Amino acid sequence: MSTSIWSDLMSSALVGTDRRRPVLTGVDGPLSDVLDPLGTELDPDGLLCAAAAVTVARRAGQVPARPQRPDPAEAETAPYASAAAQQRVAALLSGGDAELDRTTTRELAGEWLRIAAGRGLLAEPGLLVALLDLGGSDSSVRPAVRAVGGTRLNWLALQGPGRWAWAAQPEDAAQPADWDTGRAADRVRHLGELRARDAAAGRDLLLEAWPQEKASDLAALIAACAAGLGPDDEPWLEKALDDRRAQVREAAARLLAMLPGSAWRQRMAERALACVHVAARKLVATAPTECDESMRRDGISVKPPQSVGERTHWLRQIIEYAPLDCWTAFDDTPAGLLGRKFDDTWGAVFRAGLSRAAITQRDGAWAAALIHAELGRRDMNELRELAAVMPEQDLAELIAAQLRREVDIATRLLDVLPTPWAAPVPEAVLECLADTQRRRSGWWQLLRHAEWGFDPAYAPQARALHDSLPIPDQQLLARFITMLQIRHDIHQELS
Repeated sequence: MSTSIWSDLMSSALVGTDRRRPVLTGVDGPLSDVLDPLGTELDPDGLLCAAAAVTVARRAGQVPARPQRPDPAEAETAPYASAAAQQRVAALLSGGDAELDRTTTRELAGEWLRIAAGRGLLAEPGLLVALLDLGGSDSSVRPAVRAVGGTRLNWLALQGPGRWAWAAQPEDAAQPADWDTGRAADRVRHLGELRARDAAAGRDLLLEAWPQEKASDLAALIAACAAGLGPDDEPWLEKALDDRRAQVREAAARLLAMLPGSAWRQRMAERALACVHVAARKLVATAPTECDESMRRDGISVKPPQSVGERTHWLRQIIEYAPLDCWTAFDDTPAGLLGRKFDDTWGAVFRAGLSRAAITQRDGAWAAALIHAELGRRDMNELRELAAVMPEQDLAELIAAQLRREVDIATRLLDVLPTPWAAPVPEAVLECLADTQRRRSGWWQLLRHAEWGFDPAYAPQARALHDSLPIPDQQLLARFITMLQIRHDIHQELS
């Protein structure tokens, strides 16, 4: 009955009650108690009231679907973490530690997950919902959550709300369709992965698509060919230098710079050496007076950034792009070259170009020499870039030595050093903290870095130092000691 009434009401609503006034007749049952008071011929207000009543009646009359019981999750084969470890991560996920803020407890939970995943241990089923919620809000922990969640995590994600969908999906991987229909980032990823597996196939795919690509996309695709880069790539990259688009030429030049023995590297070395000579036992640099066609072809940009002169811009690029081993023409070692006197006119530009060369060419020996030569006199951002290129042990020794002289500079390099810090650094930090005469400026930042930089095995030494200090100084170290002890306990409980 409600179906036919609904049809009559809809027809009248579509054409208007002035043209087709609905007539209610023969209504019985509970619905009549609502519709009878409206009368048999409905005006617009009556139509809306009748439609509302019929809508409720239709919904109330629907038979609910029978839920389908899902198949049970497969049994786990990997071992579970210890009971103490499970209690630990449960407390961290709930944010129940009164001594630490919510952000810190989540970071500690992330460390627990990474350690457990690395050791092949599982979280108990009762924690899976909290872990799924954590992964939903922090994509960086998702690989570890997947690992410690086991097969039950995937099963639960399939049954749960949409925000858990990430856990039920396979890890991101480029698909062939990404090349034809994907976004620019998907296509770059697809090409990079193909190049890593089959460099020739990736090269052929790019060259086939070349004529249809716009400059910015093509530059990104060329950069993706760093994967699997080899001598066979030099011919097509040299051809790319003839492209009329500057972005394309510069992208090709960056790859040619990575090819030992390439003709491009030789041309850049010749340009660089032509700009430098020795006069009166000084190294004298001279900037080019023009950016000729051959320089533009090799990726030298003509227009300088704002507030930078043209000749400065051209010289800096030439020095940056030249292979660093070309400077053995003047001295056998980076330290030897940097120890020589430079002409004042272009010397600063020459040094700046060498710094960019060490960074872009990932040359640790040059980076170390440049930092040692001008530590404290160089832009801090550039120092950090140079530090990131240095071998880890060399950087750790540099920072440890600097901590004993000037804490501020050393502290600003600490987040470049991989964690946990290599042995010289924690000892230098503890030594500084034990010096009550110096522990007043810059220590807050130092301790914040140390919370995550220290290997947890140093917890007993840090605790012993804390206990040996006067109470006001103990308060300064309180959070650091708490964090280090929790991390130590996490490692022990997951062992």
